[in-house]
Amino acid sequence: MVHDEEALRPAGSPRPEQPENATLRARLATWLRPEWSLPILVVAIAAGLRFFGLGSQPLWLDEGYSWWDARQTLADLWSLVPQCDPHPPLYFVLLKAWTDVLGDGTVALRMLSALLGVATTITVIFAGREIDRRVGWVAGLLFALTPFQVEFGHEARPYALLCFGAALVTFGALRIARVAREVSSGLNAGASAPLARAPTMGERVLAMLHEPGQAALAGWAALMSGGMILLWTNNTSILIIAALSCAFLGLLACDRGSRHLFKPLFVTLGLVVLLWLPYIPTLLEQARGVESDFWIPKPEGWRFANELRFVVSLDDFDAVWWAVAALAGGLILLWRRGAWRQALLLGCLIVVPVGLNYALSMTIKPIFIARALIGVAPAVVLVTAAAIMLIRGPWLRYCALSLAIAAHASALGLWYANYQGKEPWDRIATEVAEGPLTLQAGKKDVVVLVAANELALPLSHAFEDIHDSVTLQGAPANFPSPGLGARYPSGKCAPSVQGQNLASIKKAVGSHHTIYFITRRNNVYDPGNGIAKFLLSLGLKQIAVTTYNPGSLEVHEFVAQKNAPSVLAHVQIAAGPAGAN
Repeated sequence: MVHDEEALRPAGSPRPEQPENATLRARLATWLRPEWSLPILVVAIAAGLRFFGLGSQPLWLDEGYSWWDARQTLADLWSLVPQCDPHPPLYFVLLKAWTDVLGDGTVALRMLSALLGVATTITVIFAGREIDRRVGWVAGLLFALTPFQVEFGHEARPYALLCFGAALVTFGALRIARVAREVSSGLNAGASAPLARAPTMGERVLAMLHEPGQAALAGWAALMSGGMILLWTNNTSILIIAALSCAFLGLLACDRGSRHLFKPLFVTLGLVVLLWLPYIPTLLEQARGVESDFWIPKPEGWRFANELRFVVSLDDFDAVWWAVAALAGGLILLWRRGAWRQALLLGCLIVVPVGLNYALSMTIKPIFIARALIGVAPAVVLVTAAAIMLIRGPWLRYCALSLAIAAHASALGLWYANYQGKEPWDRIATEVAEGPLTLQAGKKDVVVLVAANELALPLSHAFEDIHDSVTLQGAPANFPSPGLGARYPSGKCAPSVQGQNLASIKKAVGSHHTIYFITRRNNVYDPGNGIAKFLLSLGLKQIAVTTYNPGSLEVHEFVAQKNAPSVLAHVQIAAGPAGAN
């Protein structure tokens, strides 16, 4: 006989809970706890901000380089690309693999940086938890809301990867600092016991690996992987490795209990440098190029604060020194609460790279620019979060937290409101491909010249986006052309027009009906406007000049004399509002 258990259950008695429902409720209760729900919310905010509007703007010049880089062979990524794009090849290798799977559309190209921005937020949260659980999610939230980080989460450039490497290094350093503190505390406790003997080196290492578990191994792994990412992503990252070395040397000198870290630290940093050695010859060649011709001015006077404002003060020039004061306060609070190791490490990771960069810029060659300093950002938000969450008074702490979140949200809102958009290559490509002169002549009788030749990169991507093509010719030669005289701003593959043979341009123009010549106003590669003069000398007539902003891009329209109107038209076109195509 089959009994209906529901019918046999006494009225008013509780329904027996199913094991599956109990497990699900237990997991849900765990996720709803603040220590889980707040970090999850922070990561969701970071992802939303970085993925929102990824494809709303076309690629601009620097992203055009990334697109071109990712299309090269692995051999050229090692040899040719570093001549044209002054970065080590790691990011471009990753981007190549990424686009091989997802394609090289605008969204696909930028998605890698967006994901790296989210990964960096997660790493910052874990790094903050090495200090205090609350410091973790607050630091992650401040990082997620920083305009500078959101901007580079929207760009197909190496800086999001650089910041991710810096976050791994910061997490690894803080993890090792915590292990050092715990081991040092155990040694001090043992020394105070009347009959306790001093532990041997082997016992110290075993204690470090057993309890606190594999914490030390995770720290060393983060240091090694983060260090490799840094060195293979940006040449100035050697300054962060120098800062890390200074911090650990200070720790080893000041803390007897930390001296057992010397050997694994030496091995870790030695392996990082050893694996980086193959790139040294290319780095030296790039350094010679920087020394001979570079466009960044010396960070004198206001320029110093102007670059720092993006990294430490939410794009606000006037708030730089307030941010510096908050960082000093955070380091002092950490020190006074007994976390002097963490204060030493974070302080070095902020001060030493900035100081060394400034010293090099003032004595050898200026390299002081905000995006090269982005590696200090994880340490900056961690110290800022510590300055807030280590305040003893709860009401004062909550007020400081509210003000910090409001400041970041306000700065992000202002950034969106004032954002001028990227260079409008999509509009230029559409108007060239579908313009009346093109339709009149037919695409086979239209030539598009660009000077500098690097402008062909984002323009070619824009033509691919609209599934159209025209004859595109670089001046004085097609990109890349590393053997010709060049200026640094875009590596050695974008030659100057001055003193060059323009025979290739004459051949490209031939007897075509319409010539579009695209350049920038005040172009450093063609300061004498030589290309336009050369086209006039070939018997062509200029009938219109259209300026597109941002970027001060100029489209000059030339036609044969017999087809030319009598009046030269000058038009200025500004980009639409942020987020518009």
